[in-house]
Amino acid sequence: MNKNGFVFVETIVVITVLTSALLLLFSSFSNILKKEKERMNYDDVAYIYRTHYLKNTLDKLNLNDILTNLNSDDNKYYLTINKETTNLFIGRENYQNYFNKILDDYEVEEMFIVKTKELDNLKACLIDKSCDNEFDEEIIKYLKTINVDIACDAILVVSYATCHNSGCEHYYSWVSV
Repeated sequence: MNKNGFVFVETIVVITVLTSALLLLFSSFSNILKKEKERMNYDDVAYIYRTHYLKNTLDKLNLNDILTNLNSDDNKYYLTINKETTNLFIGRENYQNYFNKILDDYEVEEMFIVKTKELDNLKACLIDKSCDNEFDEEIIKYLKTINVDIACDAILVVSYATCHNSGCEHYYSWVSV
């Protein structure tokens, strides 16, 4: 009796099963690596230090005034600060120039001061896209990972853009204010 045909079919089936298992394993592993690479850009120690330094600089330049303005508006969950924000230091242009230099030196793309008590509402709003926002997809992903378990009025979330010849990498961190 000729069993060569059966062995050949059996070999093809085993190869197909192994190939399918390896493809599934490879795709899972690729997904894990991609997510981990994204997560590496969240809350890196060097960027947490930069964010803390920015917070201290804002403290020296009257962060309390900024927080008072944010807290006076119950409909606003956050305040955006970047180079185009000109209403922070009205009448104190030298502060504005100093602050813009710091933003350049630390490669800050933009900062957000978010009310801590409204963080969950902001996350829900961003998930169901029910609110107007100026956040890009990456900052939205980062905001979803933030869990504030300390008592504070607001948090300072900073987006950094470090550009090289191969392109820009974005890093994110936050500190309490």
